[in-house]
Amino acid sequence: MHIDQDVIDCIKNARRVCILTGAGVSAESGIATFRDAKEGKGLWSQYDPQQLASIDGFLKDPQTVWQWYQWRRDVNKDKEPNPAHLAIARWQKESHQNGKQVVSLITQNVDGLHQKAGSDPVTELHGNIWRNHCLQCGQIHQDSVEGIESVPQCLACGGQVRPSVVWFGEALPEQAWREAESAAYSCDLFLSVGTSSQVYPAAGLAALAKSQGATVIEINPEPTNSSVVDYQIAGKAGEVLSTLTFDPSSSDT
Repeated sequence: MHIDQDVIDCIKNARRVCILTGAGVSAESGIATFRDAKEGKGLWSQYDPQQLASIDGFLKDPQTVWQWYQWRRDVNKDKEPNPAHLAIARWQKESHQNGKQVVSLITQNVDGLHQKAGSDPVTELHGNIWRNHCLQCGQIHQDSVEGIESVPQCLACGGQVRPSVVWFGEALPEQAWREAESAAYSCDLFLSVGTSSQVYPAAGLAALAKSQGATVIEINPEPTNSSVVDYQIAGKAGEVLSTLTFDPSSSDT
């Protein structure tokens, strides 16, 4: 794998880095995707995953949707962070300057592997499959739901509990989106890792960073059609990120 020296220097000397990760990062840990379910031979291959990940689908058949998410939790519960997760976590840990974080991490993934790798903070645009909340009152339910096959009821109001993920047609969490925009706006290096650059509004973050003068680097096995990318690195996220060095001494103080 060859990486141009200009790219290496750009990453090494960046002052404020914004990283956006997508499904390609999770795939390297063997995380099951919607496509895995659709193309498999098991029970869920007969369902349209997009219908199972929608508020309409939940209201129509909450039990089936809940069991779908329990299946996803079950097949992913033993997955571990891969070198991409670990490299990003290392960058974050090494980049604290006088208590100031200079590496911002935004993810479209819902598997919690960034946190498992040690990343902190993590802005989750699409939520987290391990969290749940009440559809009616919004009460957060932190308790484990492992093994619960029926839709839980909220202890506060009796409403139905749903996974705290963003379903098709739903808006992104307001706080998470504000954090993502702020990170993209203020960075001088934007890394798009394992994303298709086709899912909006997240795909617009690279353009926002670019408009403020940031360098945009894309890391993917195959290049995307993004028009704002300055450099493309062809390769798996884990292989690429584990070879790159970020120098926190170059950051703002």
